[in-house]
Amino acid sequence: MKWILADHDAGAVSRLVEQAHFHPLIARLMVVRGITEAGDAKSFLSSELSSLTGPGAFRDMDRAVNRIRQAVADREKIIIYGDYDVDGVTGSAILFLALREMGGDVGSYIPDRITEGYGLNGTALRAMASRGVKVVITVDCGISAIEEAKIARDGGIDLIITDHHESRAVHSDVEGAPPTVLPDALAVLHPGLLSDGASSDDRERLEGLTGAGMAFKLAQGLLDVPAGDERLARYLDLVTLGTVADMGKITGENRVLVKHGLDMLSSDLSSLRPGLAALRQVAGSTDRRVTVGTVGFSLAPRINASGRLEKADTAFRLLTSANHEEARTLAAALDTVNRERQAVEERIWQEARTACLQADIPNTGAFVLSSDEWHPGVIGIVASRIVEEFYRPTVLIAVKDGTGKGSARSIPGFDLYQGLTRCSDLLLGYGGHKYAAGLSMEADRIAVLRDRLSRIVLDQFGSDGFVRTITIDAPVSFDELTFDLLRNIEQIAPFGQGNPEPRLGAKGLEVTSLRPVGNNKHLKMRLRQQNGLYFDAIAYNKGETLADRLRCGSRIAAVFVPRFNTWNGNTNIELEIKDIKVER
Repeated sequence: MKWILADHDAGAVSRLVEQAHFHPLIARLMVVRGITEAGDAKSFLSSELSSLTGPGAFRDMDRAVNRIRQAVADREKIIIYGDYDVDGVTGSAILFLALREMGGDVGSYIPDRITEGYGLNGTALRAMASRGVKVVITVDCGISAIEEAKIARDGGIDLIITDHHESRAVHSDVEGAPPTVLPDALAVLHPGLLSDGASSDDRERLEGLTGAGMAFKLAQGLLDVPAGDERLARYLDLVTLGTVADMGKITGENRVLVKHGLDMLSSDLSSLRPGLAALRQVAGSTDRRVTVGTVGFSLAPRINASGRLEKADTAFRLLTSANHEEARTLAAALDTVNRERQAVEERIWQEARTACLQADIPNTGAFVLSSDEWHPGVIGIVASRIVEEFYRPTVLIAVKDGTGKGSARSIPGFDLYQGLTRCSDLLLGYGGHKYAAGLSMEADRIAVLRDRLSRIVLDQFGSDGFVRTITIDAPVSFDELTFDLLRNIEQIAPFGQGNPEPRLGAKGLEVTSLRPVGNNKHLKMRLRQQNGLYFDAIAYNKGETLADRLRCGSRIAAVFVPRFNTWNGNTNIELEIKDIKVER
């Protein structure tokens, strides 16, 4: 990796030390994150629920709230139409539970990933209209549903869209994109569509909201209670699951939601909603604090599993169940499906990885791989793993009956959505974000997409431009790494997209011991600085690559994240190694 020391304003650091009484390293971490004023720093650390932006900041919020309240009062049929991933399922659960609490005649609909695909579909809307449904509220989908909105209107359905995805329907200034309009819905709620009275601060705070976040904001408008009121706060667990699972930035509004939501998820099992208590039990996370990592690697995959291999109804029922016995049964079912998903993922991963190793990687700008034996519900996960290992934008496509459904992932610096826009003539449909997208296309055009997308990426980066970088927040000496400092660093949490764990750097370190662990996947070390202080360190998934470069007595520089490590009742500081350079 190329190491980059984060720029910082030394004057701003000094002011935070003097005015906010921060440790100099904490002040520097704040400044690196763009927080330079003492008041802003204290607000960032406290992240009070009272700081949440009012729902009126969204352009169509009043129209949506008024129509839904009317539907509740008149006992009209309301359907929550959600996406099948964690973000969509959790957001759907939020609105379903809130409307049920309000007394609404509310049902849910989550499309089948395989037979219906992503987003609104006309067949489902026509069926709803025939059953007398009067209001449909989307969650995490709908921003591009121009034709489907017409079908809803023709069927007498008032459509309320809540979404956060990029779309030419919102961003009509995309280079080369024709002028387009929003779906002809009763209301469209989107982080990019704010009211005229919204401030620039509102825009900055709200821009990272996910599908679950938008559902939470609609619930906030419907319940019309203060931000810290229990009637609204009870949904913080669900919005946190969706936000973290969808890799929403942990900044602005999201930081407040996730910070308090993780506290809620970490509560004693007896105080959690039945579904989440059961989910924590099957995931084995009952005796420790729930973190962003717990959600991302343990809880969210189980919720996602049903939507990837089966129907997402199981996960939705789990999150909305009030019955502990039912919740335990559903959680066990999700755990079983998740193990099946892992097996399917591993097979596809091995096949895709082999194809990448056989490619001319230096002259490959993007990987576009396809197979008629791949499950479309898992290829997105595999695409992320390909990006992690080979550091190229990647599209994996599952082909069936001549049509391919693809999931794409990108690398820093390449806007995947814009790249696909430049290939839109090859696609039947597409949508997503800078770093993740989905698409559909005719199978006989995959080779053309491979060539064009790869060339677009190479034109931007050049064949020598694929260099991984790692940013170092600050250099440190081992004598600075105290328990008090780490407790202060923990106050900057939750960490995630937009607020990464602080990475620190140190040089002049001697490796005094090292041994492989975890079937040689990881490497345990003890590092000593010239001042005589030492710390235990571990390099995850780097056992094989580092074992050949290091020996006892090696002098190194290291980039690491310091953490508390508790074992057998004893707590120490351990360094999680992110990268190493051998000095001699």
